[in-house]
Amino acid sequence: MGGSMIVYMTLLSYWGFIAFLVNVNSRLSLKYNSKLFTISAGVSLFLVMALKGETVGTDTLAYSNEYENAKYYLEYLLRPTELGYSYFNFVIKKLDLSFQSYLGIISAIVVISVSTLYRLHSKNILMSFYLHVTIGIFAMTMTGLRQTMAISLTIFAFIYLMRNKNLLFFIFILVAYFFHNSSLVFLLVFFLRKIRINKRTGFIIYVFCSLLFVCRGFIASLIMQIIPEKYTRYMLDVAYVNPLLIIVVMAIPLACLLLWPRASDLDNEDEPRIMSMLFLLSCLNFIIYFFALEISLFERMSFYFMIYNTVLIPNVIQKIKHKNIRAIAKVASIILPLLQFLISTPGGSMGIDDYKFFWELED
Repeated sequence: MGGSMIVYMTLLSYWGFIAFLVNVNSRLSLKYNSKLFTISAGVSLFLVMALKGETVGTDTLAYSNEYENAKYYLEYLLRPTELGYSYFNFVIKKLDLSFQSYLGIISAIVVISVSTLYRLHSKNILMSFYLHVTIGIFAMTMTGLRQTMAISLTIFAFIYLMRNKNLLFFIFILVAYFFHNSSLVFLLVFFLRKIRINKRTGFIIYVFCSLLFVCRGFIASLIMQIIPEKYTRYMLDVAYVNPLLIIVVMAIPLACLLLWPRASDLDNEDEPRIMSMLFLLSCLNFIIYFFALEISLFERMSFYFMIYNTVLIPNVIQKIKHKNIRAIAKVASIILPLLQFLISTPGGSMGIDDYKFFWELED
């Protein structure tokens, strides 16, 4: 592990230390003290994101250039269907803020959205943050700033949908669309909101979703006919998705299903609805990866659904009645994601492995 990965390992170790203190103090609870753990984890995550240098992340320098030329991008409509992002840049640039301050604003928006999701719906907030970094969308948030903004908006859309505030759901999706058009894929979530999952129905849905792998080529060809022309250049890209990644994203909902709690073990009438939605989004995530084997554009769409695995996993683990099985599940959920993070991050396409603070790049 290179020195540039030490920042990430320090962040994860800090969260691990907090979890250790919780475990040795029976008066603390990862759920009932959610505000405390949300703030401590959220602030530390914000600092890592906001203090990074421009060389961290494959696309960061390009976004720096776009921010510095915000007026030009807006006047010449270089993003005609994503004007929300252009206006966002223009307004902040008008305030005469540096790009580093701009990164801080985006980092704050991301952390607030993720923290709110975890505070409201996660049974183990620190584990959710841990999974966010290791197998979640953390790497994406460090480089794909425009889509990251769209993802944050869809997280708020999800939160309001779970509160049955459908109008706000559509408003947030609409705003997200003007940051990144791909966010429209999140509209699928609306049609899943009334499905309830138990172990039996969950297996049926999982098997059906898995069988879509066989007909992915036919479905992808139909999708290609309706994709806007401006995205046709992505069709020419070589579609490559690491097979190991597909195995991982398919294993997550299957493992959760094997450990799925009984209805009597759920706390209230809202919990079955939340758990069902989290499982369905996990299945939708690996379906999108199937299509990404044919159309490379789809791989980025998976980020809209990936983050919900970081809530599903700890929520299922917390409902396991058998103490030994619960302990094994926790250990597996710590070690396996960490191994994936350490293997996939160095030399990865996101370009976040060579972490440097912004002051390290100054002359």
